[in-house]
Amino acid sequence: MANNPQQPGEYDAVLGGQNQAPESAVVLGGIQGVKLRLSNPNPEVRIAALRQALNYGEQGLDLVIQALNDESLELQNAAYSLLKQGTQIRGQNALIESDIEILKRGSTDYTRLRSLLVAGKWEEADKETDRVILQVAKREQQGCLNVESIDNFPCEDLRSIDKLWVKYSNGRFGFSVQNRIYQSLRKKDDQNIWEVFGDKVGWRREERWLYYTEFTFDETAPEAHLPMIIGIYLGSTSNCGEWLSILKIVSSLASRFENCYI
Repeated sequence: MANNPQQPGEYDAVLGGQNQAPESAVVLGGIQGVKLRLSNPNPEVRIAALRQALNYGEQGLDLVIQALNDESLELQNAAYSLLKQGTQIRGQNALIESDIEILKRGSTDYTRLRSLLVAGKWEEADKETDRVILQVAKREQQGCLNVESIDNFPCEDLRSIDKLWVKYSNGRFGFSVQNRIYQSLRKKDDQNIWEVFGDKVGWRREERWLYYTEFTFDETAPEAHLPMIIGIYLGSTSNCGEWLSILKIVSSLASRFENCYI
């Protein structure tokens, strides 16, 4: 590492370059070099720069804290992981404040959902997600959603639920993760998109859709396996459990996610 952090050393990253330097390396241009790399369109470069930001004391910590609210979920997740692993009191307080911001944006109380996700109680968190979704949609009595309730579901609530899932699963679970996979499959114009999607996220196995009791409620589950919102239907005692209706509802959800920029 260079004695002068503003000058290049043996392991310094090239300013604006694409190559990733060791996390302990000082970036050419110092903190300004880090900021420049954080504006790079390549997410891997930005995440590497975020890790190196912590080499620059309070200024670097400021950049990591700011990344908690970045438009990129990948950068948000990287910032969360860095702050969670760190010992800086200001970083830990920033994590608490970011949760408070998420919790107060929705129209209902997501405190219990957050607590379950923090504890890694994935099945209970999945059921709590169903409960709060039905509560927000005012469909508790029916026990399931319909197209109209999805089309009018508040975007802020969807974002709050999604951010909590993404944050505490380290980016493995959440509506946005599911939507990203769905959109990537849709680009292929696959006529069997829902079957392919179900296989990809682990909702189908050996060419059949799984029962809710067969789902995997731990971190070994496939990416985007949770939250299993159609569990509302699979576990419902009402007339909501027909697969034709479920696929129609899930298709409507995908449209709502896209409209809400999730």
